[in-house]
Amino acid sequence: MSETPQGDIGGAGADQAAAFDLAGFMTDFEKQMAVLRRQAQPARALIDAMSVRVVSDGGEVAVTATISGELVDVEFLPAAASVAPIDLAALVVDTYDRAAAAARERTRDLVEGAVDHNARTRNLAHRLMEQAAAERAQQRVEE
Repeated sequence: MSETPQGDIGGAGADQAAAFDLAGFMTDFEKQMAVLRRQAQPARALIDAMSVRVVSDGGEVAVTATISGELVDVEFLPAAASVAPIDLAALVVDTYDRAAAAARERTRDLVEGAVDHNARTRNLAHRLMEQAAAERAQQRVEE
């Protein structure tokens, strides 16, 4: 036996859906994101170095993803006000995909830079050791 009366289809649930305040929800979401941004401020330099921010083509949203692909921030820009919620959701997903891809590229650049730097450091150390050995050998010849 169903606990929902047959005559209530589209009743209370429909009222709840109609009463959903999208503008209020978005305002609360923006407030929560602002709090998270303030809390993250001490780590901002590290986050900036390890993340990529991408703005949608129409300037509606900005999405930040870390080099590991984690979503760090979603910012709704003024142009978002004229976009339907379903289209805005699609823009967030598309922009996040682009940010994650750009972050992966940045990861490659950072790793290659670190590897190249380490290789240059090792090469310099080897050259200095060879130079020191050559100078010692020259000093022995001169003695």
